[in-house]
This record gives sequence, structure tokens and C-alpha cells, in this order.
Amino acid sequence: MKRRFQRKDFFIIFMIVSGFFMFVAMGNGYWRENAPYKISSVDIKASLDENGFLNVAETSLYELSRNNRTASKRLHLSYPAVLESFNVQVDQMTGVVREVSSSPGGFDVRIFVNEDVGSFTAGTNYRLSGVVENGSDVSVLSYRFWEPNSDAMTRNISLSLELPEQIARAITTESIFLKPYKEAKVTIEGNRVLLSMKSVLSSASAEIMVVFPRSIGNNMSRAINTTISRSSIEKENETSMFQQAFLSGLIGFQIAVPIFVLFFTFVLFGIEPQIKTEIGHRIDSAPGYLLNAIVKNPFQEVDRDGFLATILELHNSGEVKLQDRTILAIAKNNTMPTQQQWAIQAIKSLGSDGKDEVEIPDQEYKGEGIEAFNRHYGFWQKHAMKVVRSGRFYEHLGSTVMSVFSIFFLITWSLILKYLFANWQVYLTFPDETLVLSIVLYADWCLGWFLLMIPKSIFGRWTPSGRLFYMEWKTAEKEILAKQEFSDEDLEKLVALGYLQTLLADRKRLSERQLGLLRTLQRLELLLTRPKE
Repeated sequence: MKRRFQRKDFFIIFMIVSGFFMFVAMGNGYWRENAPYKISSVDIKASLDENGFLNVAETSLYELSRNNRTASKRLHLSYPAVLESFNVQVDQMTGVVREVSSSPGGFDVRIFVNEDVGSFTAGTNYRLSGVVENGSDVSVLSYRFWEPNSDAMTRNISLSLELPEQIARAITTESIFLKPYKEAKVTIEGNRVLLSMKSVLSSASAEIMVVFPRSIGNNMSRAINTTISRSSIEKENETSMFQQAFLSGLIGFQIAVPIFVLFFTFVLFGIEPQIKTEIGHRIDSAPGYLLNAIVKNPFQEVDRDGFLATILELHNSGEVKLQDRTILAIAKNNTMPTQQQWAIQAIKSLGSDGKDEVEIPDQEYKGEGIEAFNRHYGFWQKHAMKVVRSGRFYEHLGSTVMSVFSIFFLITWSLILKYLFANWQVYLTFPDETLVLSIVLYADWCLGWFLLMIPKSIFGRWTPSGRLFYMEWKTAEKEILAKQEFSDEDLEKLVALGYLQTLLADRKRLSERQLGLLRTLQRLELLLTRPKE
């Protein structure tokens, strides 16, 4: 039986689509970049002289959008660095530069670009003092080559830092630290430190720290005495390394856990038990609604064919009488099973004044009886499924585990984790890792809603007795269909298994009386299939 597309399915699809926009709105720094231009590359050449001044020449390649004619260049320093002088230039064919503000703490300029200029190169030169700190046990050159609130994100930064000979001879790659810790390529060539870094956001910061003996720093006139120490630098670097390792581990965790849970839930609860059929095990007196729920619609709900089979059983047992367009309820006691009582109540609800004889209305009929009939039919389904579930035909533990896992881990946990990262500045430090994490969390979000929509049979399974019942009745189904003539009991089973229309089309194996009964059931079926208003 094909699974019908239900209102719940539309809701799940809506949550998957809207979840994408929700995750983008709470996304990492990539999706927060809103500058109307890009910085393709930044090439920085810095030189530290023997007095402690740092002279910087920076070349930036800008790419403008069609509607944008301005760009920015900013430098905001932190203590103890001080801006001594600066200059920003572009060629005359590009446009002009206007200073917005400047102070010892930095500068802010605007570049007004001429028409038809899609990209241009800006040259920035500035001189800093206070970049060398004499700490408790070492001297440190601290240069923040990418400042927070820069104009736009860049994918490629290259830095060439030239050092005095006495410093260059005293350092190794272990003397160089980066804030934040990233997988940047750092090499030492002669008296130059070369660095390249990818994916730096506009709101992030990037700083290189070169540790060298304090005796050299004491001879620099522009050095500043502070409390910085090698141990504090190493501790801060270890913290950044831990953050990146944590993010990488979290990504692996978010990928591995769903795979692990899906695999072992299916192995433990979704693989069918291996049994052998036994001749004579089949229960010939199994009610039609049970065959309908177990054999025709395994792991689903009893449907209208089960109801029609119940009415036919009541007719064959003399509790009701089917007569063309009317049904006469003969039963007067309450000793019959509850689901049969609800079936009779559903039939009686089509009439008025509690009459036992009811005329089946046309499908187009509109009245209070139809609404009451549908309501009682729902009660009948509910009680029929209680009996089905109490029979221990299925094990739904795997499906329950998947539902709980989908709601609390894949959906709720992904949403909470994404919200935390959206409000945590770590995305500025590690944009690549948080972008991957965003993608993984959204994939988990979608997987969670998808698992709520899949059939229960995937992670559920038959019990041994349920599997045996199903296999025996599937065999019985073939045996009944192979008969030349059908008995009244055969019709009960075939209607329950969904063969009503097939029987009406193949009249050779039916008597006129049986054909009349099936036509009456067909009229009832039309009432159950009419669209709800």
C-alpha cells in the first residue's frame, strides 16, 4: 500500500525549507558579510627597525559591485601601539581618497571610485610605534595585521615581516605565535618572517607575535614596558588551539552520532526475526479488521476495507442484514466485541430517531448523518487499533528511539547549538570550521524531520508471532484467490485485504446474492471516500 501524503508531511517539508533560512539568519560570519565590495587579496610588507618602529606598506585588491562607487580603509589600533603617520593612495584613473578621521589610535578613509571601474588597487603606508613590548622575561613584537571592523572579508592575506639581524638570529618558528591560532603557513627566510592566511572576516582580527630575548628589546627606544610573559602567550595560544580542536571534534561528533544511532537502531530493532512457517498455525477465524491492519497495511492503520469486512462479518453472523440500499441492525445485546458495537453505531448514525433500518445515502448527500457517521467510524478505527496493538504483532521500540532521537538531538540540539554559535564570537576566529558546522547542523536538522516522516516499518519490526501470522495469511490470500468459487467467509477475508473492486469486476466466481452484498458495501465505501468539507 502506498503511503498517502498527509498534512504532517507538508508541515515537515515546510520546516525543512524554513529551517534553511533560519540557519542562514543565525549563520556564521560568511553570511554576515554585507560589504558591497570584496577584497580579493591583501599583500603586506612590514619592516621593524632597530628603534622599534614598524613601517608597513600594504597593497589591497578591491572588487566592486556594479552599483557601488565607494570603498573604505580603516585601521584601529589597540594599546600600546600608536599610529605615527599614514597615507592611502589610488591612481588617478581610479578615483580620489578622502580622510574621515585620524588619531594616534588609527584612521578611517573613504575611496570614491570613478565610473566603469570594476576593480582597483589601493596602497596604504603607515608607521607604528609601541609594537615592541618588554615583558617580565621576554620581549614581544605584536603586530595586528588585520583589524576588527575592516572594510570587507578577504580570502587571501600574505605578510612579509622584516626583522633586525639580531632578532632574526635569535628566533625559530616556535618563537612565532598567531592570534587566533589558525592553520596559517609560517616560514622564516633570512631575516624575514613569511605568513599566508586564508578566510579572514571583516569583524575578525589577526595578529602575529614574535618572541625574542629581552636583552634585545631593552635597546629599542620605542619599546614599551608591560607585564607580558612567554607563559601567558603560550597559554592564550593553547586556548585557541583547543577551540579549533573542539570545533573540529564537534563537527565529527555531529556527523558520527546520527550515523552510529541510525545503524545500530536498524540492526537492533529493524531486522526482521527469522522464522519458519508451520502448517495449521493460521487462525481461520481472524477478524477482518485484524487482517486489514496486519496483512494489508502492516505497521500502519486499519482502513475502510477493515470496516467493510466487519460489516460483512456482522451480516454473515446475523447481527445485521444488508439489503441493496438499506442495512438492518438486528443485534440488541452488548456482548459482541467493542469494535463491532462501534461499527453498528456508525451504521445507525446514518439514520434518524435511532431506527434499526438505515438507508445508505448517495455520496453527494449532505446532512448531519454523514458527519455523525464519520465520527463513529473514527471511534471504530480507534478501538480496532487498540486490539491490533495489544496483540503484540509489532515491535515499535526502534521507531520510538528514532522519533526521540530526531526530536531531541537532530532537531532541538541542532537548533540550540546553532543559536549558541550565532551568539558566540568564535565564528570570527574560525570561519571555515563554523561554516562546515553550519552545513552539518542543517543536514542534521533536515534528517531529523525526514526521520519523522518515514514509515514506522523501517526501524520497527515484526514479533516472531506477528511475522508468522503475516506469512501464513499471505499464503492463505493466494489460496483463496485461486479458488473457482468464493464462500461467504472468503469474501470477508478478501474485502478486508482490499479486493472489493476486484471482486465486483470479476463476477464469474460470485453468486447473485454475494454480488448484491458487495454492491451494498460499495455504497458504504463511497461515503467513506467522499472528501471532507
